[in-house]
Amino acid sequence: MSVTYLDVRDSAVAQIKSRFAGHKEIHISAHPGNFNEEEIRRLATQTPAILTSLMRISERDVNDESFCTLVNWVLYRANNRDTLYDGALKLVSALIPVIRNMDAAWSIDGGREIEAECLYSSSTDRINITLWAVKWRWQVRAVSDDGGIPLPEDLDWFEGYDADTIIDRQNIHDEVHLEVDNAHSTDSNPG
Repeated sequence: MSVTYLDVRDSAVAQIKSRFAGHKEIHISAHPGNFNEEEIRRLATQTPAILTSLMRISERDVNDESFCTLVNWVLYRANNRDTLYDGALKLVSALIPVIRNMDAAWSIDGGREIEAECLYSSSTDRINITLWAVKWRWQVRAVSDDGGIPLPEDLDWFEGYDADTIIDRQNIHDEVHLEVDNAHSTDSNPG
């Protein structure tokens, strides 16, 4: 299976949707990038919202050192009782652990270097909206020339083992069987 950077962004969106599934009032989707005031006005009817953008790709090695910088834009429209946009801060507080625990077969750990910045301004306040940018990095296996994220070439394929172990005067038999996915193996005889 080939994984692309589009899949990386979409996986982040899907995991956020899954964790906030009980909150149908929160609009969660992908977004192509940065915001301006006109874009915020256009999205004002979809608040509260968490919009995810893949902003930067940094490849350091062809096998295991690719970092994606993502931003989750948190848009929040306050009501008359919430003039300090406390609801936005609560939403950011709930989002950070979700980012920290992101997981995918092609990722290495969850989201790291999480930074949340309030982008409140008087112009957004005039339309009763605040915006937070939650920036974070996700380490993934580097995307290959064919557009897929490969498994490391030095990955050992291990089928299992059989062993007899003598403990004191008793003979104990231990047997482990693992399933091998030969679709990813470069060796015709793994194990």
